[in-house]
Amino acid sequence: MKIKLTRKKVKGLSLVLGYLGIFAIFIGFISFLPLLVLPFFRDETAAVLPFSVVGGGNILLGLILYFIFLFKRERVRFERYEDSLLLATTWILALVSGALPFFLAEVFYPGSTQMNFTAGFFEASSAYSTTGMTNFTDFVDVEDAFCPHVYCFHRSLMQFIGGCGLVLLLSTILGGQNGTALYVGEGHSDKLLPNLSRSAKLIFAIYTGYTIVGALALFFTGMDPFDAICHSMCALSGGGMSTRSHSVASFREFNGTTALNGVFPCNAVAIEIIIMFLVVLSGISFVLHTFLLRGKWSKFFRDSEIKYMVFMGVLAIGVSFLAVCAYLSRANGTALFDNAASNLRDSAFYVVGSFTTSGFSNTSLTRFLEMGKPLLIICTILMVMGGGAGSCAGGIKMYRIVIMGKDLWHSIVHRFDSSHQKHPNLIFRYGKIRELDKEISSEAFRYAVLFIAIYLTSIIILTFLPFYNGDNGVEYAAFDVASAMSNTGLSMGDFHAYRVDYPSESFVLLWTLSVGEMLGRLEVLPFLNSLRCVKEEVRFSRQERRKAKPRIRDE
Repeated sequence: MKIKLTRKKVKGLSLVLGYLGIFAIFIGFISFLPLLVLPFFRDETAAVLPFSVVGGGNILLGLILYFIFLFKRERVRFERYEDSLLLATTWILALVSGALPFFLAEVFYPGSTQMNFTAGFFEASSAYSTTGMTNFTDFVDVEDAFCPHVYCFHRSLMQFIGGCGLVLLLSTILGGQNGTALYVGEGHSDKLLPNLSRSAKLIFAIYTGYTIVGALALFFTGMDPFDAICHSMCALSGGGMSTRSHSVASFREFNGTTALNGVFPCNAVAIEIIIMFLVVLSGISFVLHTFLLRGKWSKFFRDSEIKYMVFMGVLAIGVSFLAVCAYLSRANGTALFDNAASNLRDSAFYVVGSFTTSGFSNTSLTRFLEMGKPLLIICTILMVMGGGAGSCAGGIKMYRIVIMGKDLWHSIVHRFDSSHQKHPNLIFRYGKIRELDKEISSEAFRYAVLFIAIYLTSIIILTFLPFYNGDNGVEYAAFDVASAMSNTGLSMGDFHAYRVDYPSESFVLLWTLSVGEMLGRLEVLPFLNSLRCVKEEVRFSRQERRKAKPRIRDE
């Protein structure tokens, strides 16, 4: 007679900690990946220690949590707030793990990275949220940089994973109902295929394919293989982190004279065009990419978000070009269209970068400021509006802007119609004509109002800091906060220099921007809901413990 053994069920906090262990193991292996560049750059072996400590520590922690809470136990579905609690702890673990290699390098080798934990956390937050703001200084073109290729690849890898979707990776690992619950809990509502695992595989395939093609294209324009791979990874993630100290602008000095890869001469214009093309792809929903790759052109170009993207992109480039020409004409006393080609090239690059929330820079900060406040304001507005929903982009998102615009227009046109007349508010989305109900419109307006409220609050906080106290303080603060919350990465100052000059104030600056980056990446409502759910879970646990205690009667 066979005896059927029933496995003990795991749920609640134990289930969360067990799943967190699985993710810790995953993060541990990721932490070792930057060391794969060492065979090509053998003089950077000093990076082995900090990355090994982080990777090994995560794997050890993960194994302990897994064997304590999950090994040979039956996993039940999430109840109450476990998905939100796992979502919050997963992101915290990822950010801390991404920050530690910068901080530990400074601990093990004083003076190497010159980054404390706050600086490292800001860098990791900026990378995983695909923002691109940085206080990093050890670029590949900086003399005596500390292990520049390892750390630049570390930053690019974090952006690549953040663009794919950190929680999407974890959701795929978990699978089943719990994986879907976690995916929805982060604010996602679109799936490429009915099955989440198959959707994730398709997203990774699209993402990886684009990255490989982008890297090859950049190689043919004169980049060396390392630069090409890292820039392609960061461009497709909509991140904007570069291996060079002056971002894409660094390649202008090699234009037509130097073959960085030893084969093709560097072509700065071609590099900028390819990067603009890649960041535009990053700002389009993954669902729409499936239409594009399957040749369903009509469904792709009829989509309301794509129409809006094309219209607004052309309009913004045209307006910014004319504004820059007019501003420089007045400032320099020259003809309106003097240096028109250069003005169009620079303004278009910044507009596309702001609109897709990618954040690469093809000029120096001085040149950007010389082009005038009109371009600064236009880029700020575009960053707040954001890129495509379901893409790597941040901001309010184009789809919400379309919904709000259509709802406002519909209410104005049909405001005084008879109650017997029906005028459905239609929108073409993902290959189908849909009717916008009031709940969808209300959600879009609520999100926009909440986003703007947090945006304005962050601006006020920044204006108290020394860097934003000058004549242009409010404009610069508005630009930097918009860049952080939209996950763009363009900035008005040198955060590393600011950290050295104002160590106390920089603490407030970096943490304010870090919170803005995570609010933008996770989206405000799911993030706040996660915090609320964690609070409710703690309260529920306390109530359960109180109920379990025996009551003592007063004698």
